[in-house]
Amino acid sequence: MAEHAVDRLSLDIVPTNLRHGRPLAEIPPDSLPGLTRHITTAGIAGVITGLVVGGLGGRLFMRIAGAAAPDFVQGASTEAGNRIGEITVDGTLALVIFVGVFVGIAGAVLYAVFRPWLRWAGRYRGVTFGILLFAVGSAVSDALNPDNQDFFILHNELLNVSMIVALFLGFGVMIDWMFRVLDRRLPPGDKNHRLARFLYVDLALGGLIFGGALTTFLLFNRDACDCDPPIIASAFVVVAAAGTLLWWVAGIRSRTDRVSSVARVLGFAGLTGASLFGLIRAVSDAAEVIT
Repeated sequence: MAEHAVDRLSLDIVPTNLRHGRPLAEIPPDSLPGLTRHITTAGIAGVITGLVVGGLGGRLFMRIAGAAAPDFVQGASTEAGNRIGEITVDGTLALVIFVGVFVGIAGAVLYAVFRPWLRWAGRYRGVTFGILLFAVGSAVSDALNPDNQDFFILHNELLNVSMIVALFLGFGVMIDWMFRVLDRRLPPGDKNHRLARFLYVDLALGGLIFGGALTTFLLFNRDACDCDPPIIASAFVVVAAAGTLLWWVAGIRSRTDRVSSVARVLGFAGLTGASLFGLIRAVSDAAEVIT
């Protein structure tokens, strides 16, 4: 017991973002401050990625799709009321700020949920998460809704679907890279960094409440995209989330027994189910659009 206390104390006073030579994010947070830092890091990485990939990337996608559309549809209105081939500053800012932020928050929640169960992917974890994000997220975004008339207005269905898939993959790669960058640079939030600890608690709590509600709405509410949400895949996301919560609890309580075992079962079961049923739906939607 004394040795364990000394070991925990030595971890608490490590002045860097490494423990036993490993980044903090590669092991379960072993304290509440560590957990709030972990969640905050995911949230910041998600918002930055959402602004870049969801916002700027989404605008680039629209520009390419509009430029590649036949001449006879130039100037026509999309379902959102935008004119094909016309790029406005107001429209770009609205897309980058509002869509980018909301997409980033939802993506951060999913990343935090699935990150522990994608460690096996190694350096390809970002790509793997991008595939998972496409599997789970494409069905609840109007971007790949087969009933979206924009596909038939713009034509070039294969090109547009390919760019949409690329956006999901790009989001996965960037959020994983950004998370690792922030994990190395953000202060640890220990008792020597009181301001950081205070900010981590506030940001993590707000992110969990708002981000959890937003992600749940997107995954289960048909009003989010005027489509049938992927209920089975979404249910497995909840299973994975339960596993991640238990994984965090096991880390804080320094337990590697039954709690950790149950966490792994739930986490990998959720990952497998969400990927399988999500990809079935996503691939089916993509094929319907293309054909």
